[in-house]
Amino acid sequence: MKKLVIKSIAIFSGLLVGLTSCQKEEISYFDSQFNSVRFSSTDDYDAETDIYKGGYSFLENPFDEYGEYELPLVLIGSISDRDRMVEYMIDEEETTAPKGSYEILEALIPADSLKGTIKIRLYNTEEIKNGQSHSLYLRLKASADLGLGPKEYITATVSWNSDIIAPPTTERYKWITYNSLILSSLPPTSTSTTIYSSNALKAIVAALGWNDWDDMEAHPELIQRPAYYNYKYIADYRLIMSDKSYEAYASKLANYLQKYKKEHPDEPLVHNEGNLKGQSIEARSY
Repeated sequence: MKKLVIKSIAIFSGLLVGLTSCQKEEISYFDSQFNSVRFSSTDDYDAETDIYKGGYSFLENPFDEYGEYELPLVLIGSISDRDRMVEYMIDEEETTAPKGSYEILEALIPADSLKGTIKIRLYNTEEIKNGQSHSLYLRLKASADLGLGPKEYITATVSWNSDIIAPPTTERYKWITYNSLILSSLPPTSTSTTIYSSNALKAIVAALGWNDWDDMEAHPELIQRPAYYNYKYIADYRLIMSDKSYEAYASKLANYLQKYKKEHPDEPLVHNEGNLKGQSIEARSY
């Protein structure tokens, strides 16, 4: 009987040790003090891949040297009266961004906050300007201050590019708007696509802030004209024809191009495709 009691005690002790070990392992995963960090589960979080997927485009500021993006972090645990640095690693196998195309400026949970950020500077490289994309993969690491949150929320990727899509060739009123703004030998009401260049379209978007012509909420006055909402970056010519507002838009584009020329004397803004390839981008005057 003594042997049986001893064996029972030994088994119970083993279970207790195993349970304690599991509890310790589980607690350490979220840090011994329950202070841990993870990425936020906002709309950019992809539940199918367990990766926070951020994106940035130079489309609306195509000639800037760099842009900045912030990956949102969440603190699990108690706030602190001091900033806490967040450790991370770059996944070299998954990352396609070359060295020097990005710079991580900061990774921390600020004092007295349950939220933090990883701030990244993304450079507008020649590859980006020529239509390629870069991707950066990061994975959070445990530190002396902060443990790791659930493994489903510790990986993130940021991709950046300068993608833009030309209006469909069938959208004649979009092409009239383009030709009414960009100087060429064509008449301003031409529907031709022969002088199109993505650089010129990007200049229009940057100068005029045109990036929501497919959004009915942004333009509720056009709710009865659904055909006007089928392209994002160019206003339908019928919207700017009657009041001749295309003249004001062309003037605003001209000011933007003049300012760009002053700020970038050694980097002329030229058409990168079409019949005007290699020539300076200029706005019409009325």
